[in-house]
Amino acid sequence: MTSPASEKLRPSPPARYEELAQEHLDKAELALVNDDALQASEEIWNAFASAIKAICQQRGWNHRYHNHIRAAASYLAEERSRPDFHIAFGAFESLHINNYEHQRIVAEVIPILNLARDFCREMAQIRQTPPPDWSSFSPRQQQGMAHRLRELPRSLPEAAAFGAELTGADLDALPPVKPPHIREV
Repeated sequence: MTSPASEKLRPSPPARYEELAQEHLDKAELALVNDDALQASEEIWNAFASAIKAICQQRGWNHRYHNHIRAAASYLAEERSRPDFHIAFGAFESLHINNYEHQRIVAEVIPILNLARDFCREMAQIRQTPPPDWSSFSPRQQQGMAHRLRELPRSLPEAAAFGAELTGADLDALPPVKPPHIREV
């Protein structure tokens, strides 16, 4: 018998993270119908994180920890000239915190679910378009993006950074969708 920590989970391509984002949004909606703001809060956070991870996986960025998700969201805010991504991150992070602090009620979570749906759709669209050329950014934007990029790199086959379909050893080299200590039930 293998322990959860020793089980190897199969890594996923970027599209799988988008599927997970949708699954989490559906679970959040169900939790809200059942008046469970805490579960909905965590599902919305997971949807947001999965949508970001799809882009991270495609571009070869690290996305294992919370700070990587923050760095990627910040980078994308600069890259797309979308300061509202910072606000969205704060809203989603507040729900992640709510799962532990129990401070938000259903009425406060519902509008953030709507924001999450829009955000996840937009992340899927961003993943389908090539990143803009850095020369189009101001020096301030380039500085912010360079700072965030220092937090995100990881070694991946070059093809993975550009969204190519991976197979065999290249696919096995990608990180798992879920941390190895979480078992499927």
